[in-house]
Amino acid sequence: MRRKNVVSELNLMVAGNSGLGKTSFIRTLYGTLKLRTSPGGLRNKASVSNLGSAATTSASGSGDITPENRPTSPNNNQNGIGTKANGTKDSAGYATGTLQRTLNSFEALFEIEENHEKINLTLVDTPGFVGTDDVIDAHCDEILAYLEYQFDLTLAEERKVRRNPKATDNQIHACIYFIDQASHHQGLSDADIRILKRLGTRVNLIPVIARGDTLTRAQTKRLKQAILRDAAANQIQFFQFLSPKLAKRLLAQQQGGDLADNTSRRRHSRNGPGDDEEAEEGGEDEESDDEDDDDEDDWDPEVLEEKAHLQSLTPFTVIAQEEDGTDLRDEKGRRIQGREFPWGVLDCLNSQHCDLHGLRSALLSSHRQELKEITYGYFYEKYRTEKLLARTKSQHIAYQQQQQLQQQQRQKNGSNGGAAPTGSTLKNKESLLSVGSSNAIAGPWEE
Repeated sequence: MRRKNVVSELNLMVAGNSGLGKTSFIRTLYGTLKLRTSPGGLRNKASVSNLGSAATTSASGSGDITPENRPTSPNNNQNGIGTKANGTKDSAGYATGTLQRTLNSFEALFEIEENHEKINLTLVDTPGFVGTDDVIDAHCDEILAYLEYQFDLTLAEERKVRRNPKATDNQIHACIYFIDQASHHQGLSDADIRILKRLGTRVNLIPVIARGDTLTRAQTKRLKQAILRDAAANQIQFFQFLSPKLAKRLLAQQQGGDLADNTSRRRHSRNGPGDDEEAEEGGEDEESDDEDDDDEDDWDPEVLEEKAHLQSLTPFTVIAQEEDGTDLRDEKGRRIQGREFPWGVLDCLNSQHCDLHGLRSALLSSHRQELKEITYGYFYEKYRTEKLLARTKSQHIAYQQQQQLQQQQRQKNGSNGGAAPTGSTLKNKESLLSVGSSNAIAGPWEE
Protein backbone atom coordinates (compact mmCIF):
# COMPACT_ATOMS: atom_id res chain seq x y z
CA MET A 1 0.00 0.00 0.00
CA ARG A 2 1.19 3.50 -0.84
CA ARG A 3 1.27 5.78 2.17
CA LYS A 4 -0.99 8.80 2.07
CA ASN A 5 0.40 12.34 1.96
CA VAL A 6 3.79 11.05 0.82
CA VAL A 7 5.42 13.41 -1.66
CA SER A 8 7.16 11.59 -4.50
CA GLU A 9 10.20 12.94 -6.35
CA LEU A 10 10.49 12.90 -10.12
CA ASN A 11 13.53 14.36 -11.87
CA LEU A 12 13.62 14.64 -15.66
CA MET A 13 16.20 16.06 -18.04
CA VAL A 14 15.90 17.25 -21.63
CA ALA A 15 18.88 17.04 -23.99
CA GLY A 16 19.59 17.12 -27.70
CA ASN A 17 20.85 19.32 -30.49
CA SER A 18 20.38 23.07 -30.37
CA GLY A 19 17.17 24.57 -31.72
CA LEU A 20 14.91 21.53 -31.37
CA GLY A 21 12.47 23.04 -28.88
CA LYS A 22 13.61 21.54 -25.58
CA THR A 23 12.70 24.66 -23.59
CA SER A 24 9.42 24.97 -25.49
CA PHE A 25 8.67 21.37 -24.50
CA ILE A 26 9.17 22.25 -20.83
CA ARG A 27 6.91 25.29 -21.18
CA THR A 28 4.23 23.19 -22.88
CA LEU A 29 4.47 20.48 -20.22
CA TYR A 30 4.23 23.17 -17.53
CA GLY A 31 0.90 24.24 -18.95
CA THR A 32 -0.51 20.76 -18.31
CA LEU A 33 0.53 20.57 -14.65
CA LYS A 34 -1.75 20.92 -11.66
CA LEU A 35 0.36 23.05 -9.35
CA ARG A 36 0.28 22.92 -5.57
CA THR A 37 1.16 25.78 -3.28
CA SER A 38 3.65 25.22 -0.49
CA PRO A 39 5.31 27.73 1.83
CA GLY A 40 8.96 28.29 1.09
CA GLY A 41 8.98 26.52 -2.26
CA LEU A 42 11.50 23.89 -3.30
CA ARG A 43 15.23 24.01 -2.82
CA ASN A 44 17.69 23.80 -5.66
CA LYS A 45 18.57 20.10 -5.72
CA ALA A 46 22.02 20.31 -7.28
CA SER A 47 23.46 22.98 -5.02
CA VAL A 48 26.59 22.42 -2.95
CA SER A 49 24.67 23.51 0.13
CA ASN A 50 22.33 20.59 -0.40
CA LEU A 51 25.33 18.27 -0.26
CA GLY A 52 26.37 19.85 3.02
CA SER A 53 23.09 18.84 4.63
CA ALA A 54 22.97 15.45 2.94
CA ALA A 55 26.32 14.18 4.11
CA THR A 56 27.13 15.79 7.42
CA THR A 57 27.73 12.46 9.12
CA SER A 58 30.26 9.96 7.81
CA ALA A 59 30.28 6.24 8.41
CA SER A 60 32.88 6.74 11.10
CA GLY A 61 30.76 9.38 12.78
CA SER A 62 33.22 12.21 12.24
CA GLY A 63 30.76 14.23 10.19
CA ASP A 64 33.51 15.96 8.19
CA ILE A 65 33.40 16.42 4.44
CA THR A 66 36.87 17.10 3.17
CA PRO A 67 38.08 18.02 -0.33
CA GLU A 68 39.11 14.39 -0.71
CA ASN A 69 35.61 12.92 -0.28
CA ARG A 70 33.33 15.72 -1.44
CA PRO A 71 31.43 14.87 -4.64
CA THR A 72 32.29 17.02 -7.64
CA SER A 73 29.67 19.73 -8.00
CA PRO A 74 28.46 20.70 -11.47
CA ASN A 75 27.71 24.19 -10.17
CA ASN A 76 31.28 25.44 -9.97
CA ASN A 77 33.19 27.12 -12.75
CA GLN A 78 35.60 24.25 -13.25
CA ASN A 79 33.26 21.30 -13.67
CA GLY A 80 29.79 20.51 -14.89
CA ILE A 81 27.04 22.36 -16.65
CA GLY A 82 26.64 25.27 -14.26
CA THR A 83 23.06 24.59 -13.22
CA LYS A 84 21.39 27.77 -12.05
CA ALA A 85 20.06 27.74 -8.50
CA ASN A 86 16.36 28.52 -8.37
CA GLY A 87 13.13 27.96 -6.51
CA THR A 88 9.49 27.43 -7.36
CA LYS A 89 8.85 31.09 -8.09
CA ASP A 90 11.80 31.36 -10.48
CA SER A 91 10.72 28.16 -12.21
CA ALA A 92 7.27 29.52 -12.97
CA GLY A 93 8.83 32.60 -14.50
CA TYR A 94 11.16 30.42 -16.54
CA ALA A 95 8.20 28.48 -17.91
CA THR A 96 6.04 31.49 -18.72
CA GLY A 97 8.42 34.38 -19.44
CA THR A 98 10.03 35.43 -22.67
CA LEU A 99 11.48 32.44 -24.49
CA GLN A 100 15.23 32.71 -24.83
CA ARG A 101 17.98 30.44 -26.05
CA THR A 102 19.26 28.17 -23.29
CA LEU A 103 22.91 29.02 -22.61
CA ASN A 104 23.14 27.58 -19.09
CA SER A 105 21.35 24.58 -17.67
CA PHE A 106 18.40 25.40 -15.47
CA GLU A 107 16.48 23.36 -12.93
CA ALA A 108 12.78 24.14 -13.07
CA LEU A 109 11.16 22.93 -9.84
CA PHE A 110 7.42 22.42 -9.48
CA GLU A 111 5.16 21.09 -6.75
CA ILE A 112 2.34 19.32 -8.56
CA GLU A 113 -0.49 16.88 -8.03
CA GLU A 114 -1.11 14.04 -10.47
CA ASN A 115 -3.93 11.52 -9.98
CA HIS A 116 -4.28 12.62 -6.36
CA GLU A 117 -0.57 12.07 -5.70
CA LYS A 118 1.80 14.84 -4.64
CA ILE A 119 4.96 15.09 -6.72
CA ASN A 120 8.00 17.33 -6.50
CA LEU A 121 8.89 17.60 -10.17
CA THR A 122 12.28 18.77 -11.42
CA LEU A 123 12.79 19.54 -15.11
CA VAL A 124 16.43 20.10 -16.04
CA ASP A 125 16.84 22.14 -19.21
CA THR A 126 20.27 21.80 -20.84
CA PRO A 127 21.93 23.80 -23.65
CA GLY A 128 21.72 22.18 -27.05
CA PHE A 129 24.59 20.27 -28.60
CA VAL A 130 26.25 22.36 -31.29
CA GLY A 131 29.72 22.72 -32.80
CA THR A 132 32.54 20.34 -33.60
CA ASP A 133 32.78 16.77 -32.35
CA ASP A 134 35.22 17.84 -29.64
CA VAL A 135 32.84 20.53 -28.40
CA ILE A 136 29.89 18.13 -28.41
CA ASP A 137 31.89 15.49 -26.54
CA ALA A 138 32.94 18.07 -23.94
CA HIS A 139 29.30 19.08 -23.50
CA CYS A 140 28.37 15.43 -23.06
CA ASP A 141 31.09 15.14 -20.40
CA GLU A 142 29.44 17.96 -18.49
CA ILE A 143 26.02 16.32 -18.56
CA LEU A 144 27.53 13.04 -17.39
CA ALA A 145 29.25 14.91 -14.57
CA TYR A 146 25.88 16.31 -13.53
CA LEU A 147 24.25 12.87 -13.58
CA GLU A 148 27.08 11.36 -11.56
CA TYR A 149 26.96 14.20 -9.07
CA GLN A 150 23.38 13.24 -8.25
CA PHE A 151 24.60 9.68 -7.60
CA ASP A 152 27.32 11.12 -5.36
CA LEU A 153 24.64 12.81 -3.26
CA THR A 154 23.01 9.43 -2.71
CA LEU A 155 26.39 7.93 -1.81
CA ALA A 156 26.93 10.71 0.70
CA GLU A 157 23.57 9.97 2.31
CA GLU A 158 24.20 6.23 2.45
CA ARG A 159 27.50 6.64 4.28
CA LYS A 160 25.79 8.30 7.23
CA VAL A 161 25.28 6.36 10.45
CA ARG A 162 21.81 7.81 10.78
CA ARG A 163 20.24 8.32 7.39
CA ASN A 164 17.59 10.92 6.79
CA PRO A 165 14.30 9.12 6.01
CA LYS A 166 13.14 12.28 4.21
CA ALA A 167 16.27 12.72 2.12
CA THR A 168 15.66 14.24 -1.29
CA ASP A 169 15.91 11.94 -4.29
CA ASN A 170 18.31 13.84 -6.52
CA GLN A 171 18.87 11.23 -9.21
CA ILE A 172 17.72 11.96 -12.75
CA HIS A 173 15.10 9.35 -13.56
CA ALA A 174 14.89 9.90 -17.32
CA CYS A 175 16.58 11.87 -20.07
CA ILE A 176 14.20 12.98 -22.81
CA TYR A 177 16.48 13.11 -25.84
CA PHE A 178 15.39 15.23 -28.81
CA ILE A 179 16.20 13.94 -32.29
CA ASP A 180 16.33 16.27 -35.26
CA GLN A 181 13.93 15.00 -37.91
CA ALA A 182 15.45 17.43 -40.45
CA SER A 183 18.82 15.68 -40.35
CA HIS A 184 20.35 14.72 -43.71
CA HIS A 185 20.59 11.14 -42.43
CA GLN A 186 17.15 9.74 -41.69
CA GLY A 187 17.48 8.22 -38.27
CA LEU A 188 20.26 8.86 -35.76
CA SER A 189 23.21 11.05 -36.71
CA ASP A 190 26.77 10.10 -35.78
CA ALA A 191 26.67 12.69 -32.99
CA ASP A 192 23.36 11.30 -31.70
CA ILE A 193 24.83 7.80 -31.58
CA ARG A 194 27.91 8.92 -29.63
CA ILE A 195 25.86 10.93 -27.16
CA LEU A 196 23.17 8.31 -26.61
CA LYS A 197 25.69 5.51 -26.06
CA ARG A 198 27.38 7.55 -23.35
CA LEU A 199 24.27 8.91 -21.65
CA GLY A 200 22.70 5.45 -21.75
CA THR A 201 25.24 4.26 -19.18
CA ARG A 202 23.85 6.65 -16.54
CA VAL A 203 20.17 7.33 -17.20
CA ASN A 204 16.97 6.01 -18.76
CA LEU A 205 16.75 7.28 -22.33
CA ILE A 206 13.41 8.30 -23.83
CA PRO A 207 13.77 9.44 -27.46
CA VAL A 208 11.48 12.05 -28.97
CA ILE A 209 11.21 13.42 -32.49
CA ALA A 210 11.24 17.19 -32.40
CA ARG A 211 8.94 19.43 -34.45
CA GLY A 212 6.56 16.65 -35.35
CA ASP A 213 4.18 19.14 -36.96
CA THR A 214 6.38 19.21 -40.07
CA LEU A 215 6.00 15.47 -40.74
CA THR A 216 3.26 13.52 -42.44
CA ARG A 217 2.10 10.27 -40.89
CA ALA A 218 3.98 8.25 -43.47
CA GLN A 219 7.17 10.25 -42.86
CA THR A 220 6.77 9.84 -39.10
CA LYS A 221 6.41 6.07 -39.41
CA ARG A 222 9.51 5.75 -41.60
CA LEU A 223 11.54 7.98 -39.29
CA LYS A 224 10.58 6.04 -36.18
CA GLN A 225 11.59 2.78 -37.85
CA ALA A 226 14.92 4.28 -38.94
CA ILE A 227 15.69 5.56 -35.43
CA LEU A 228 14.93 2.20 -33.82
CA ARG A 229 16.95 0.41 -36.48
CA ASP A 230 19.99 2.66 -35.89
CA ALA A 231 19.64 2.27 -32.12
CA ALA A 232 19.59 -1.52 -32.37
CA ALA A 233 22.55 -1.56 -34.77
CA ASN A 234 24.61 0.53 -32.35
CA GLN A 235 23.43 -1.26 -29.17
CA ILE A 236 21.65 1.81 -27.81
CA GLN A 237 19.06 0.79 -25.25
CA PHE A 238 16.01 3.04 -24.91
CA PHE A 239 13.65 2.69 -21.97
CA GLN A 240 11.38 -0.29 -22.58
CA PHE A 241 7.74 0.43 -21.75
CA LEU A 242 6.92 -3.17 -22.62
CA SER A 243 9.67 -5.66 -21.80
CA PRO A 244 10.17 -8.68 -24.09
CA LYS A 245 8.82 -10.95 -21.37
CA LEU A 246 5.59 -8.98 -21.09
CA ALA A 247 5.38 -8.73 -24.88
CA LYS A 248 5.22 -12.53 -25.04
CA ARG A 249 2.48 -12.49 -22.43
CA LEU A 250 0.51 -9.96 -24.47
CA LEU A 251 0.99 -11.98 -27.64
CA ALA A 252 -0.36 -15.04 -25.89
CA GLN A 253 -3.39 -13.04 -24.84
CA GLN A 254 -4.01 -11.75 -28.35
CA GLN A 255 -3.73 -15.26 -29.73
CA GLY A 256 -6.40 -16.49 -27.34
CA GLY A 257 -4.12 -17.54 -24.50
CA ASP A 258 -5.57 -17.67 -21.04
CA LEU A 259 -3.99 -15.19 -18.64
CA ALA A 260 -6.21 -16.13 -15.73
CA ASP A 261 -3.84 -18.86 -14.57
CA ASN A 262 -1.02 -16.34 -14.42
CA THR A 263 -2.60 -13.57 -12.37
CA SER A 264 -0.91 -14.90 -9.24
CA ARG A 265 2.53 -14.64 -10.81
CA ARG A 266 4.88 -11.82 -9.91
CA ARG A 267 7.16 -10.23 -12.43
CA HIS A 268 10.89 -9.97 -11.74
CA SER A 269 12.07 -6.67 -10.34
CA ARG A 270 13.41 -4.74 -13.34
CA ASN A 271 16.94 -3.72 -12.57
CA GLY A 272 17.75 -2.30 -15.94
CA PRO A 273 17.50 -2.59 -19.71
CA GLY A 274 17.31 -6.16 -20.96
CA ASP A 275 17.11 -7.85 -17.58
CA ASP A 276 14.00 -9.84 -18.48
CA GLU A 277 15.91 -11.80 -21.09
CA GLU A 278 18.70 -12.41 -18.61
CA ALA A 279 16.23 -13.70 -16.04
CA GLU A 280 14.81 -16.18 -18.53
CA GLU A 281 18.26 -17.35 -19.59
CA GLY A 282 19.20 -17.87 -15.97
CA GLY A 283 16.15 -20.04 -15.38
CA GLU A 284 14.70 -17.67 -12.76
CA ASP A 285 11.08 -18.49 -13.53
CA GLU A 286 9.96 -19.00 -9.98
CA GLU A 287 8.75 -15.89 -8.23
CA SER A 288 9.35 -15.27 -4.56
CA ASP A 289 6.36 -15.05 -2.24
CA ASP A 290 7.45 -11.72 -0.80
CA GLU A 291 7.17 -9.75 -4.06
CA ASP A 292 5.11 -6.59 -4.03
CA ASP A 293 1.44 -7.29 -4.69
CA ASP A 294 1.30 -4.31 -7.03
CA ASP A 295 3.47 -6.27 -9.46
CA GLU A 296 0.42 -8.35 -10.32
CA ASP A 297 -0.88 -5.37 -12.27
CA ASP A 298 1.78 -5.99 -14.90
CA TRP A 299 -0.05 -9.17 -15.89
CA ASP A 300 -3.38 -7.38 -16.23
CA PRO A 301 -4.51 -7.33 -19.89
CA GLU A 302 -5.36 -3.62 -19.78
CA VAL A 303 -1.95 -2.75 -18.34
CA LEU A 304 -0.22 -4.83 -20.98
CA GLU A 305 -2.22 -3.07 -23.70
CA GLU A 306 -1.20 0.31 -22.31
CA LYS A 307 2.46 -0.66 -22.16
CA ALA A 308 2.30 -2.03 -25.70
CA HIS A 309 0.72 1.21 -26.92
CA LEU A 310 3.46 3.33 -25.35
CA GLN A 311 6.12 1.04 -26.76
CA SER A 312 4.59 1.41 -30.22
CA LEU A 313 4.83 5.21 -29.91
CA THR A 314 8.59 5.15 -29.24
CA PRO A 315 10.23 7.40 -30.36
CA PHE A 316 7.54 9.92 -29.42
CA THR A 317 6.68 12.79 -31.71
CA VAL A 318 6.22 16.03 -29.77
CA ILE A 319 4.88 19.42 -30.76
CA ALA A 320 5.23 22.51 -28.56
CA GLN A 321 2.66 25.25 -28.13
CA GLU A 322 2.95 28.71 -29.68
CA GLU A 323 6.10 30.36 -28.37
CA ASP A 324 4.45 33.73 -27.74
CA GLY A 325 1.69 32.24 -25.61
CA THR A 326 -1.08 32.97 -28.11
CA ASP A 327 -4.53 32.11 -26.76
CA LEU A 328 -5.84 29.31 -28.97
CA ARG A 329 -9.22 27.61 -28.94
CA ASP A 330 -10.55 24.52 -30.64
CA GLU A 331 -13.70 24.22 -32.72
CA LYS A 332 -15.83 24.06 -29.58
CA GLY A 333 -14.27 27.20 -28.15
CA ARG A 334 -12.22 25.40 -25.48
CA ARG A 335 -8.80 26.81 -24.70
CA ILE A 336 -5.99 24.52 -25.85
CA GLN A 337 -2.21 24.36 -26.00
CA GLY A 338 -1.32 24.24 -29.63
CA ARG A 339 -0.22 25.96 -32.81
CA GLU A 340 -2.27 27.75 -35.44
CA PHE A 341 -1.75 27.08 -39.13
CA PRO A 342 -3.50 28.42 -42.26
CA TRP A 343 -5.32 25.08 -42.52
CA GLY A 344 -6.43 24.92 -38.90
CA VAL A 345 -5.40 24.62 -35.24
CA LEU A 346 -3.13 21.85 -33.92
CA ASP A 347 -3.67 20.61 -30.37
CA CYS A 348 -0.44 19.47 -28.66
CA LEU A 349 -2.38 17.13 -26.36
CA ASN A 350 -4.47 15.55 -29.10
CA SER A 351 -3.18 12.02 -29.65
CA GLN A 352 -4.23 12.30 -33.28
CA HIS A 353 -1.76 15.17 -33.77
CA CYS A 354 1.28 13.99 -31.77
CA ASP A 355 2.40 11.73 -28.90
CA LEU A 356 2.82 14.35 -26.18
CA HIS A 357 -0.22 13.20 -24.20
CA GLY A 358 1.04 9.61 -24.08
CA LEU A 359 4.55 10.69 -23.10
CA ARG A 360 3.22 12.95 -20.35
CA SER A 361 1.04 10.15 -18.95
CA ALA A 362 3.94 7.69 -18.94
CA LEU A 363 6.35 10.09 -17.19
CA LEU A 364 4.02 11.48 -14.55
CA SER A 365 1.79 8.49 -13.92
CA SER A 366 1.96 5.01 -15.39
CA HIS A 367 5.77 4.53 -15.55
CA ARG A 368 6.99 7.04 -12.99
CA GLN A 369 7.74 4.45 -10.33
CA GLU A 370 9.38 2.08 -12.78
CA LEU A 371 11.69 4.82 -14.02
CA LYS A 372 12.73 5.51 -10.43
CA GLU A 373 13.27 1.84 -9.60
CA ILE A 374 15.51 1.28 -12.61
CA THR A 375 17.45 4.46 -11.88
CA TYR A 376 18.28 3.34 -8.36
CA GLY A 377 18.42 -0.42 -8.82
CA TYR A 378 20.42 -0.43 -12.04
CA PHE A 379 22.12 2.87 -12.95
CA TYR A 380 22.98 3.98 -9.43
CA GLU A 381 24.14 0.54 -8.31
CA LYS A 382 26.25 0.24 -11.45
CA TYR A 383 27.87 3.62 -10.78
CA ARG A 384 28.41 2.80 -7.11
CA THR A 385 30.11 -0.50 -7.98
CA GLU A 386 32.35 1.14 -10.58
CA LYS A 387 33.40 3.80 -8.12
CA LEU A 388 34.22 1.37 -5.32
CA LEU A 389 36.17 -0.90 -7.67
CA ALA A 390 38.14 2.08 -8.95
CA ARG A 391 38.91 3.09 -5.37
CA THR A 392 40.11 -0.42 -4.52
CA LYS A 393 42.30 -0.56 -7.62
CA SER A 394 43.76 2.85 -6.83
CA GLN A 395 44.61 1.78 -3.30
CA HIS A 396 46.22 -1.43 -4.55
CA ILE A 397 48.41 0.47 -7.01
CA ALA A 398 49.37 2.96 -4.32
CA TYR A 399 50.27 0.12 -1.96
CA GLN A 400 52.49 -1.50 -4.57
CA GLN A 401 54.25 1.79 -5.24
CA GLN A 402 54.79 2.28 -1.51
CA GLN A 403 56.24 -1.23 -1.22
CA GLN A 404 58.65 -0.52 -4.07
CA LEU A 405 59.79 2.69 -2.41
CA GLN A 406 60.38 0.88 0.87
CA GLN A 407 62.32 -1.87 -0.91
CA GLN A 408 64.51 0.72 -2.60
CA GLN A 409 65.05 2.46 0.73
CA ARG A 410 66.11 -0.81 2.41
CA GLN A 411 68.54 -1.58 -0.40
CA LYS A 412 69.96 1.90 -0.08
CA ASN A 413 70.41 1.65 3.68
CA GLY A 414 72.03 -1.78 3.40
CA SER A 415 72.24 -3.02 6.95
CA ASN A 416 68.86 -1.51 7.79
CA GLY A 417 67.12 -3.83 5.31
CA GLY A 418 66.15 -6.36 7.98
CA ALA A 419 65.32 -3.82 10.64
CA ALA A 420 61.88 -3.62 12.14
CA PRO A 421 59.48 -1.15 10.55
CA THR A 422 59.98 2.34 11.85
CA GLY A 423 57.22 4.62 13.02
CA SER A 424 57.48 6.48 9.72
CA THR A 425 56.98 3.26 7.75
CA LEU A 426 53.90 2.34 9.76
CA LYS A 427 52.52 5.81 9.25
CA ASN A 428 53.04 5.50 5.51
CA LYS A 429 51.17 2.19 5.43
CA GLU A 430 48.28 3.68 7.39
CA SER A 431 48.13 6.60 5.00
CA LEU A 432 47.33 4.18 2.18
CA LEU A 433 43.75 4.12 3.39
CA SER A 434 43.25 7.60 2.03
CA VAL A 435 45.32 7.28 -1.16
CA GLY A 436 43.32 7.40 -4.38
CA SER A 437 40.05 8.29 -2.66
CA SER A 438 39.72 11.87 -3.89
CA ASN A 439 36.84 10.93 -6.19
CA ALA A 440 35.12 8.34 -3.99
CA ILE A 441 33.02 8.32 -0.90
CA ALA A 442 33.85 5.65 1.64
CA GLY A 443 31.10 3.67 3.24
CA PRO A 444 30.43 0.69 5.49
CA TRP A 445 29.44 -1.42 2.45
CA GLU A 446 33.13 -1.56 1.43
CA GLU A 447 33.64 -4.30 3.98
